Amino acid sequence: MKTLTMVRGRGRRPLAEMEAREAADEWPRDTLYEKRLASDMIDRKDVDLLPGASGWLYRRLPPGLALALVAFGRRQRYDAVVSWAEAFGLPFAALLKATRSRTPHVALFSWISVPKKAAVLRRVHSHIQRLVLWSSGQYEFAVNSLGIPPERIVRLRWLVDQKFWRPMGGPTDMACAAGREMRDYATLLEAIHDWPVPFHIAANAEAGRRDRWTSDLRGIAPLPPQITIGSRPYPELRALYARSRFVVIPLQPSDTDNGITVMTEAMAMGKAVICTQVEGQRDLLEHKVNGLFVPPKSPRALREAIEYLWSHPQECERMGREGRRKIEQLHTLDAFVSGVRGAVEAAIEEVRSSPR
Repeated sequence: MKTLTMVRGRGRRPLAEMEAREAADEWPRDTLYEKRLASDMIDRKDVDLLPGASGWLYRRLPPGLALALVAFGRRQRYDAVVSWAEAFGLPFAALLKATRSRTPHVALFSWISVPKKAAVLRRVHSHIQRLVLWSSGQYEFAVNSLGIPPERIVRLRWLVDQKFWRPMGGPTDMACAAGREMRDYATLLEAIHDWPVPFHIAANAEAGRRDRWTSDLRGIAPLPPQITIGSRPYPELRALYARSRFVVIPLQPSDTDNGITVMTEAMAMGKAVICTQVEGQRDLLEHKVNGLFVPPKSPRALREAIEYLWSHPQECERMGREGRRKIEQLHTLDAFVSGVRGAVEAAIEEVRSSPR
């Protein structure tokens, strides 16, 4: 089996370099997917490198459509194509439908209930043999609102490399938050502005970054010295989690599981989590078991949760152990990659066995 996978970003490092970083414990095992699915990975850099008139034209198209066109042109070299985001997965499915192509297509989507995405998916899901979802709310939307047959949906738990993100011990003299999408950092900053404990927000707040979720971090009044802001590479982020007594995930209301990556990383490291209780975030955190939920837009409730966990370190440790246990049972990278491979194999078999 040989697959082609479209992913976000612009320019993955060479496989040998990534393997060396993984072996040195400097990077999560990103290559596991690539190797187990025998997959060539393409992203926006592949569009940038296209020569001639086609390259000139593609670079002027919306990035998702351009990448979908690149994958469409290469599809016959592979047994299946995997699209790991709606931005290019939806236009790729539309291209397959418009040309009546029988290329097996597996889509890994996270937020299909956005109205524009839902409108397109309703029309093109016939050319997605397997739709992989990890949020129960998004699964319910796919079945009940879009009419996608349940047998064509693969429900997996979101992945985390449990070998890289692992309990590391050591003193915990601070707390932290991390991530960008759908974050409510305004509420967090109001909650902790006069809290005397060191707190780091691992997010990119550069003025030139086009990211509406971190707008609360730009142009703000000078922060007290105990609050710092800035993104961290993987080894430093892991060290930040290890030094933190707990991890805070402040969210804007949404119907999908924003924050799931940070949540799984923190729990894999044996950390308690405080998270805003939103409709979409309901599959991993269990209130008072492996973390605490707080109501949206409530600095007071968030501050109370922060002060409670800080003053109860043994409770933090108990919640952290429960979180790690759940990660090992349900959310490992190995199980996720095996699940995606199974979805690809099922998609290939469905196309091969169906009449033309």
